[in-house]
Amino acid sequence: MAKFSNPRITKDFLIAEMDQSVKRMLKLIEEEGDSFAKKAEMYYQKRPELISHVEEFYRMYRSLAERYDNVTGELRKNIPSDLQSQGSGISDVGSEPPPSSNLRARSGGRAAGFDFFLKSGGVSSSDLGTKEGDETSTLDSESESDDSSVNNYSSVSANSDHIGLRKRIAELENELQKFQRQQEDKIKNDNIVEQLRVQNEKLELELQKYESIAPRSDDVKEERIRALEVDLKTLTEKLNDSDEEMKRLRYELENNGPSSNHLQEKLKSAQKEISSWKSKLEKEKREALKLQDRITRYKTNLSDRDREIRAMRETLSNANKTLSEENMQLQEQVTKLLKERAFLEDTIKEQDLRCQFSDAELGRMKIVKTEMEGKIEQLEFEKNKLMVKVNEFIEALTLKNDQINSLNQHLDQLHLEHIELVDRISKSNKSIEELTSRSEELEKQVSMQREMIEEGAEEKREVIRQLCFSLDHYRDGYQMLRQAFMGHHNKRHPVIAS
Repeated sequence: MAKFSNPRITKDFLIAEMDQSVKRMLKLIEEEGDSFAKKAEMYYQKRPELISHVEEFYRMYRSLAERYDNVTGELRKNIPSDLQSQGSGISDVGSEPPPSSNLRARSGGRAAGFDFFLKSGGVSSSDLGTKEGDETSTLDSESESDDSSVNNYSSVSANSDHIGLRKRIAELENELQKFQRQQEDKIKNDNIVEQLRVQNEKLELELQKYESIAPRSDDVKEERIRALEVDLKTLTEKLNDSDEEMKRLRYELENNGPSSNHLQEKLKSAQKEISSWKSKLEKEKREALKLQDRITRYKTNLSDRDREIRAMRETLSNANKTLSEENMQLQEQVTKLLKERAFLEDTIKEQDLRCQFSDAELGRMKIVKTEMEGKIEQLEFEKNKLMVKVNEFIEALTLKNDQINSLNQHLDQLHLEHIELVDRISKSNKSIEELTSRSEELEKQVSMQREMIEEGAEEKREVIRQLCFSLDHYRDGYQMLRQAFMGHHNKRHPVIAS
């Protein structure tokens, strides 16, 4: 995989490499042999090449997925915060950064049987992990160099497309896991077929051995049986001859008394010879029976072997059918993966167009941003001016509060003076006149203070109104006292006149 570590590799190169690897896989799958043995030999010869193509296809697929996630992650990182806040109102799902841990789990935690599949092909999963780590680092640098022109992207379109592509990638990974499980089942079936083939070859060799031995043993046995039958006939003839000889010897014994001893010796020797021939005959009969039993056993073994051979041929034909069906399924899956790859190519092209549109939109948003920054500076300047005015108003308000407090104190003093004046009403009219003039002056002063208070802050008008209400109340009290005093004074004048 040294060629994938080159940072100059682009998306089109990876797609072309995927096309070539898929074509090579299809060519390897579609090749057929004349016989089952040739097919099995072709399969075991080209199995490592097929495994290497599958590994390369898987690495290229994973690199494309990692490149896509890296591009979308860089786009989200480079999107301005105001665009992200606008996009978050439309889609809250896309506001999160791409989960790299899920990507690692999805690409690193592949199908359960894929490590077994790689190990069966002679590649360990640890070596593949180290290679994939190198590929990830090189692909990160590759994505930064290839996608430097698309480092900003609209969050609304990126989020929806990213979620759709992630779902599609998950579906493709599930299909790849199914394909890997089918590959494992195919490997197991191939192992079973190979075992059956070896067993069949052993049985065929044994059958040929039996077929080569059986005719010879049958011929030998038949010849031996015929020889034994001939020997049996000769023995029976000799036995008959010996019986006749015995009869003859007995007759001679009866006729020839003096030579009886010699004849008895001949008789004994003849009887011994007869007993030996009888024992030989029994032995040959037993051997003939044993040979017939062995012939029957060989015939039964041959029939059993014939049945086993027929069963093996049926299993081999079934295995050929299953292999052809699995090849058809693999071809369908490869065509489906090709369609999915074409769909991913169209999606990537669409994403490129959207990235270009996002670049133009980003330039426009930067112009708008500069205008808004100028307006913000102007508003900041106006805000500072308003803060100065507010501080002035606060100072004026504190001054008015001090004046109101002084007026309250002054009103308290007036109230005390008013009480003293009420006490002094009976004593002196001058004091009443002075109080009247003093009250007029106070009214003028209160009216002046009222005008000053009305010119104050809007927030203290309620306090001024209440102060006016209190002044009106005191004035009414003063008027009532004055009227009472005037009435009392008028009552005193008639009394004095009378």
